[in-house]
Amino acid sequence: RESVPAHTSEGKGIGMLSEGFNMLAENLPNSLIITDFMGTILFSNNEAEKTFGYRREELKGMSVEVILPDGHRELTGRRMGGHEFSERPLERKGVFKGGSEFPAELEVSTWRLDGERYLTFVIRNVGARKLAEQALRETVKESRKKYEGLEKVFKLVESIKNEWERTVDCVGDMVILADNMGRVKRCNRTFKEFVNKAYDEIIGNNWGNLLFGRGIENGSLYRKGTEIFHEPSGKWFIVSAYPFIDASPGEISGEAITIHDSTELRGVTRELEVKNRELAEAYNELQSIQARVLQQEKMASIGQLAAGVAHEINNPMSFISSNLGSLGKYFSRLSDYIDGQSRLILSLDSAGTASRELDEKRRQLKLDYVITDIKDLIKESLDGAERVKGIVQDLKSFSRVEEFDYITADINAGLESTIHIVWNEIKYKATLKKEYGDIPLTRCNPGQLNQVFMNLLVNAAHAIDKQGEISVKTWHSDGNIFVSVSDTGCGIPQDKLSRIFEPFFTTKEAGKGTGLGLSIAYEILKKHGGKITVDSTVGKGTSFTLQVPVVQ
Repeated sequence: RESVPAHTSEGKGIGMLSEGFNMLAENLPNSLIITDFMGTILFSNNEAEKTFGYRREELKGMSVEVILPDGHRELTGRRMGGHEFSERPLERKGVFKGGSEFPAELEVSTWRLDGERYLTFVIRNVGARKLAEQALRETVKESRKKYEGLEKVFKLVESIKNEWERTVDCVGDMVILADNMGRVKRCNRTFKEFVNKAYDEIIGNNWGNLLFGRGIENGSLYRKGTEIFHEPSGKWFIVSAYPFIDASPGEISGEAITIHDSTELRGVTRELEVKNRELAEAYNELQSIQARVLQQEKMASIGQLAAGVAHEINNPMSFISSNLGSLGKYFSRLSDYIDGQSRLILSLDSAGTASRELDEKRRQLKLDYVITDIKDLIKESLDGAERVKGIVQDLKSFSRVEEFDYITADINAGLESTIHIVWNEIKYKATLKKEYGDIPLTRCNPGQLNQVFMNLLVNAAHAIDKQGEISVKTWHSDGNIFVSVSDTGCGIPQDKLSRIFEPFFTTKEAGKGTGLGLSIAYEILKKHGGKITVDSTVGKGTSFTLQVPVVQ
């Protein structure tokens, strides 16, 4: 390296550097630091800021030993004089701002200017290179191990190949290895004995022709394991071909073929299929029966509880109604007595003094208003008591779990009774619209049909998120009674519509539905000779339609 000449006699050291040198220093890919002979930093470039994390203002005046602990001492110890430089890069440690260290490679030179000696450091952070060299050494070492392992694997593969060939010859199934034209490359002893040919006669010939004779195709017909009949032997075989895909996309280089004698298995499989169908039907029937039993037990418990509650409510309501009736009669008598007393006083009081006093007292006490209001209160109380009795009667009718016989009943009345029972579920969520048609009486189990109505009405209320509308309609057509329950709720996805009548299937969140309501409804309608259908659109609502035949 050549020393940098000074252009002026003013100042010392780095202050004498030319503008061209500054531009060169700033564009160097490595860190450049210039110090006096005592190691005080006089100049640093941009790359030095990035390498050590200090701003240029921080570096200026700092001892170079802060960032290069070993670089300065070694050079001054060697007493480099004149214009000298290191013969080869020196490997030292660099210290980043904050104290973390990294491997550094230095090129150092010393030079004089105006009688003063200076040091120039060119520094490279070789941490990444060191890591790469270490990784390379590890890779070479690992490759050597893999090479030694592969030698062992090759020997093992040869041994396994021989063992595999001996093993495949012991397999009862026919095993063939063929090229992409179906020509046999290898086969096991079972195939050789079946076609009754020597290996020399088999190798190179089409395996399908050898096995099946004329007119029988092979290849893609057997890709997925096809069962075929072999006329010469009278046996059934399962033939499966497994293609070898070459490196080129989609190009088949050959195939492995397995041929299994399924004659005996075929007969057993058919018997098993029949048994499986019978078992599946029995299982489905058992599930359905279990669901019905569970629901019946549940409804029986609810019915007994409801009947008990209704009985307990009915007793106090009876004497409340009776007492209100008696109170009305007594009040009527008292009112007649007061009116008679007023007339008598008026006839006896010629001066009218007592009469005026009584009239004033009557106005002060507002007796005329009280007499009229008491009559209204008693009338409204009697109406309320009758309504409670009606609700209790509906509850007792709905909870009659002992009625399993079919009776002639009014479906409109059963539907109205059920609405009273579930009204608390509906009134906060929906507006209820009722449209009862003129329908005939029919022989049915009203308790079971009420259970269906209850399930549909509760489901409709649950399907509505905030506020919506539930419509109930009945009509009569072609010897059938129809009942529809519609809502403006969330609807049912199309992929789930086909499963909603399965036992234990529910579209509700976990813990909010048993999945039994609609399956029980389906079974009840089926038992009545009717059916239930559904029409639903996600986001618009759902409509269930019941069809019950009219039975006289």
